[in-house]
Amino acid sequence: MSDSQAHFCCPSCKRLVLKGSSFCKVCGQEFERGDPKPCALCLEFKALKRSHAIPNSIFKKLSDGCQSIVVTNDADTYAKRNNNSWWTYQLCDECEQLLNHSYEKYSLLFLRGEKGKKIEHDDRGITYSEVNIGKIQLFFLSIFWRAANSEDLAYSHVFIPEPWNNELREFIFKQQPVPLNLVTVKVSHLRYEGRNGDQSEKVAKGIIPSPFNRRLLYSRFSFCFLIEGFFIEFFTPGFGFKRVGVINPKMNILVVPFIDLFDIPELVQGITVGIKKGFKDAY
Repeated sequence: MSDSQAHFCCPSCKRLVLKGSSFCKVCGQEFERGDPKPCALCLEFKALKRSHAIPNSIFKKLSDGCQSIVVTNDADTYAKRNNNSWWTYQLCDECEQLLNHSYEKYSLLFLRGEKGKKIEHDDRGITYSEVNIGKIQLFFLSIFWRAANSEDLAYSHVFIPEPWNNELREFIFKQQPVPLNLVTVKVSHLRYEGRNGDQSEKVAKGIIPSPFNRRLLYSRFSFCFLIEGFFIEFFTPGFGFKRVGVINPKMNILVVPFIDLFDIPELVQGITVGIKKGFKDAY
């Protein structure tokens, strides 16, 4: 199937939008529901599954004995415990299996400390070795790409303009390493210092904020996620290749710096808004 058969041009911003979409993620233009949607990854018209950008297994793990705390910067929405796993009808079964088996299973084991070796450097960060860096890069980028093409409101601040959106789709579908000048992924390990001075990773892993974006210089944006206690920032087009924390599939190690929860102003703001709107309802 050609792209022209699977996409149409948004009349407002001229971005290619998947047929059947109800709105444009870049400019917000709303459309009437029309043609059935093809699978967003293979572009074939097949039955679509409930698809999750952030893996559903992460939400399930958090809901085992507790629930995730969903945080937004929306002044009308307070922070609350939530069972919603932010899904949308997006991928066919074959593409769901491709992402799950090729990227997700391995990378979640890595995030949970069950793959590779790690050396912790005091308060500076952690060096990971003996891991498949290319697979981890594609895992994070598959989350970013799915969120940018999701219609769930939790991902409303995530978008990828063309032609980068379709180029990234092709790399993910073909399971090829993504050039750093297309999208750069920077990873930090979130820490929270409690009132007793204890470093609590459990607190960091118990928060799932709606992804947000940052406006950078020269009309650039970055897009920020918090996944399994890791703070992930995506830059498109990519830059800053030599920064600590940048995932480079050509390397055999990954150096991940620590970042304190209170050093992420957007997250602090979201929690503050949540308290003002009734954080007590989260418990």
